[in-house]
Formats: sequence, C-alpha cells, structure tokens
Amino acid sequence: MKIIYYKSLICPRCIPTNRLMARLRREHPEIEIEEIEVLTNLPRAMRDGVAMLPTLIVGERRFHHAPSMKELLEVFEPSPVA
Repeated sequence: MKIIYYKSLICPRCIPTNRLMARLRREHPEIEIEEIEVLTNLPRAMRDGVAMLPTLIVGERRFHHAPSMKELLEVFEPSPVA
C-alpha cells in the first residue's frame, strides 16, 4: 500500500505533514509515498476529489491534517478477522 500526499508549496497547513512524511520515509522506507504538488497537478487533484490541503490518501482512508504516526500506521495494519 502507498500514501498519496497532495500538498502545495504555499500551504502553511502542509508544513507539519511534510515533517511527518520525512519521518515516515526515515523510519518506514518500505512505505511508498507519492507527493503531488497541487499547483502543477490541479487536474489530477480534481479527479481524485481533493478539496483541501493537505490531503493524504491511504487506501480508502483520507486525512486532511497531519495525523499522528500511530494513527497513520494503523491504516496499514490488517483488520482483525471477526
């Protein structure tokens, strides 16, 4: 699974998420992170339904803020079978 990270150079709310993505790359190099600059990729952002920044898309889950590392990694854990 991978993370698609929609961001912008002019977005102050993206700064904490940038830090989180840098930490994630250091601590979990097995997780693929695709960073997309909205200013240069607006059609793709619109196609993916991105309405606010930052947006992290992880599978079916979306975050519109910098989640905690724990919260983000929980998305990658398999769901318990009931």
